[in-house]
Amino acid sequence: MILQTERFDLRSLRPDDATLRHRRWYADPEVVHPLNRPVTELSRDDLVGIIRTCNDIDRFQVGIFVREDGQHIGNHLISLDPPNGTASFHVMIGDRSYWGDRVVLETRAALLDHFFLERGVEKAVGGPLARNVAAVFNYKAQGWRLEGLLKGQVRSNLNEERLDQYQFGLLKEEWMAKREETRDDAGA
Repeated sequence: MILQTERFDLRSLRPDDATLRHRRWYADPEVVHPLNRPVTELSRDDLVGIIRTCNDIDRFQVGIFVREDGQHIGNHLISLDPPNGTASFHVMIGDRSYWGDRVVLETRAALLDHFFLERGVEKAVGGPLARNVAAVFNYKAQGWRLEGLLKGQVRSNLNEERLDQYQFGLLKEEWMAKREETRDDAGA
């Protein structure tokens, strides 16, 4: 998969993307804590193994690369459920210098367009932890509908505490209407 936005190139990760820079994200507590991932020192082979779990058929790991210099700053993970026409979206921005820079909104918009228009997806879902304020903000800012709060849904990787998780959803027709509204506003 290869997509472009105004500032970023999006493409399926390859084994040669298992760089030291990429591996360091998994060892950064500020990056992994909001995702409820443990701090992990991954070897290159470990990360190559993770990348190879994605087949670009029903599981995609899409790298976010700065168009200007090719720098890899984060990843989207998308899992498809073809019988139900759904796609589950997850994102990690590993380069903290890009936090708060609307990277998720810009890149996920291109991915939503692609999966809704090219891959037969009818509904996108996302499930950030309630404590992941940035992710919750991004879902709301992009027009996703809060469908529920799952109390104590997951166990914390830090201390065994039970964590709440939100469930967000976005139907294809809702996204297409939002895109049309954005185009109309831009043309007005």
